[in-house]
Amino acid sequence: MIRFTIPYITPQIRTMKQFCRLFGLNAIYAGKHWAQRKKDAEYWHLIVTNCLSCQNVPHKPNVKPVTITFWWNDRMDCSNHAYAAKMIEDAMKGWVIKDDSRRYVKEIRHKFYDGDCIAVEVNEA
Repeated sequence: MIRFTIPYITPQIRTMKQFCRLFGLNAIYAGKHWAQRKKDAEYWHLIVTNCLSCQNVPHKPNVKPVTITFWWNDRMDCSNHAYAAKMIEDAMKGWVIKDDSRRYVKEIRHKFYDGDCIAVEVNEA
């Protein structure tokens, strides 16, 4: 099992309201431009790899199928986390998981909890 956390609030994202507005699935439905989606992906790649490094998560992709569980504590409904979760999952490729294809990721779960950050857990399926 691998578990790490990601802060909601960063120098780029200063409030929970801003986080929800930028990274909820509703932002995509509202027509977020492809160039902004590219910047979002770059942001998440940087923040996730920084968290993995700072939290001493081994840089060893799991080659067995996994289940990824996300724990959230923000103002969004559960399904609205799909956009942020996808970018976090993509950032884990090559570090925690070999790839995000169905061969390697068998299940993704979204849960709520009372923590002050996003928690991510990767377990063998």
